[in-house]
Amino acid sequence: MPDGFPAARSQFDRTIEGLKVQGRVIHALLLRELQTRFGRGHLGFLWLFLEPLLLASMIGVIKSFVSSREMGNVPPFLFSVVGYAPYFAFRAIINRATTAFQANMTLMYHRQVRLIDIMLARHLLEMAAVTCVLIIVLAGTSWITGFMPHDLPTMVFALLLLFAFANGLGLLVAAGAARWEVVDRIVHPLTYISLPFSGALFALHYLPRSWREMLLWNPQANVHEMLRDGMFGDQIPAYYDVPYVLAWVVLVNLLGMAAVRAVRTKLEF
Repeated sequence: MPDGFPAARSQFDRTIEGLKVQGRVIHALLLRELQTRFGRGHLGFLWLFLEPLLLASMIGVIKSFVSSREMGNVPPFLFSVVGYAPYFAFRAIINRATTAFQANMTLMYHRQVRLIDIMLARHLLEMAAVTCVLIIVLAGTSWITGFMPHDLPTMVFALLLLFAFANGLGLLVAAGAARWEVVDRIVHPLTYISLPFSGALFALHYLPRSWREMLLWNPQANVHEMLRDGMFGDQIPAYYDVPYVLAWVVLVNLLGMAAVRAVRTKLEF
């Protein structure tokens, strides 16, 4: 047996144990976040799923009345829900990131809890909520109309990319809000302004080519196109660049982790 094998095995065991501890911490933080946000409400935890479901459904109903014939056999309601529900989670992650550290400052007295764990727990909660909403809508639609997703793995991958991108931006926003108060004031308006540029409520195929090429510089528009490709397939031609989105995901997450690490020394525990 090589001399370095016991040391490598010991390092591997410590890494696994560290990951287990972090997993338990994130699980506990997730349950705490659930209790804090929804535990005392009349609808309790159900509101976590009802809020995005109701908003996405309202958008879908409105879209049904103003649907375009160019969409062919694509149900306008389903088109809108598949676009808006993920955007709702994206916006919630960014908006709630501004108060993430201040709301959980007392937890930092526990040695096992890190700022990254707090953010991951919050983001996983939003991800779980919108995933459940999409499952409910897709299951109901397929049962009533027989309309099934064209490529489910593509949809799942697109959702993972969207949440990973939102996670990195959330880290940057949380760090910025902890450093500068003005960040909290401008983030909320910016997330609403970004909706027309996100591609969440319209397919790029129906836009002029120059507009489409401009919007594809936005990673979020690429992800929404990928979602529609997985849902509707060739019924709506899609335009997206996966390597481009992956590059953005890696970049914002690395910058986000660096920003959180840099701002930690400026927080008062």
